[in-house]
Amino acid sequence: MKVLILYFSGVGSTKKIAEMMGSSLFEHEVEVCSVEEKGVKDFLSYDALIVGTPTHHVGPAKFLLDYIADIPVQVVQIPTFVYNTKGLASCHTNRILAQKLLAKNLITIYEADYIAPASDGSLIIPSFKRFFLFEKDIEAKVANDCRQFLELVASQTGNLVAKLPPKRISSVINAPNKFGSQFVKLTIHLHEDACKKCDLCIKNCPYKAINNGKKGYPVIKKEKCTNCYRCIHHCKARALGLWKKKKHLKVLQINRI
Repeated sequence: MKVLILYFSGVGSTKKIAEMMGSSLFEHEVEVCSVEEKGVKDFLSYDALIVGTPTHHVGPAKFLLDYIADIPVQVVQIPTFVYNTKGLASCHTNRILAQKLLAKNLITIYEADYIAPASDGSLIIPSFKRFFLFEKDIEAKVANDCRQFLELVASQTGNLVAKLPPKRISSVINAPNKFGSQFVKLTIHLHEDACKKCDLCIKNCPYKAINNGKKGYPVIKKEKCTNCYRCIHHCKARALGLWKKKKHLKVLQINRI
C-alpha cells in the first residue's frame, strides 16, 4: 500500500509523530513530508493519506489550513487519518481538520490525538514538566493507530463514509483561550545582547513574519505572527522570548526543523 504522511509542525512534536508513523509502516511504500515542502497537491497516486497538525489556539495550524484550501477537489475519494499533537486539550482540532479535508474528497475514517511537548505551555509554565514530554508508550500507540487505520482502508468497499471526530466538551471549556488568541497576541521580545544575527529565525518562520532590521537584528511583524513559537524554541542563543527582561531557561529541542 502506498501511504502519504503529510504534516505541519510548529516546533517539532507533530514532525516526530509523523516520523514514528513512517517507521511503523516500514512494510509499505511510505512518504513522510511537511506541507512546507510538498508542492504537489494531487493525491491520486496514494492509497491512503495521513494528515497531522499541532493544536494551535484550540484548532489546526493556520499554515496547514491554508495549504488545504489550495488543494483541488480530488476526483476519487482517498481514505484519510487525521491526528493532532496537544499539550492539554485538542478540542475540535481533528473535527475542523476532517471537515476541511472532506470538502476536498479526502475522507477521514480514523483520528487520534497525542499528548506532546507544548510550544506555549513550556514557555509560560516551565516548571510543569508535563509540557516537555510525550505521553507514555507513544511509539506503541502510534504504531497501533497506523495498523488500525490500514486495516480499515483494506476493508473499505464502495463509497467511503466519513467519520467526523465528535464534538468535545473541552471546546466549551477552552472557549476563552480560542477567542482570546484571536484578539490578543503575545509579543515576542528580542534580547539583543544574546542575538547572533544568524538569521535562523527568519529562515525558519513558516509565516514569513520575521525580517532583518536596520542593525541586522530580526524584526517580528506582529500582524503576520501566529504565535507558533518556532522562532523561540529553535533559537540556539535563546535570544527570543515572551519575557522582556529575561531569557527563557528552558525551550523545546524535539526535532529542529
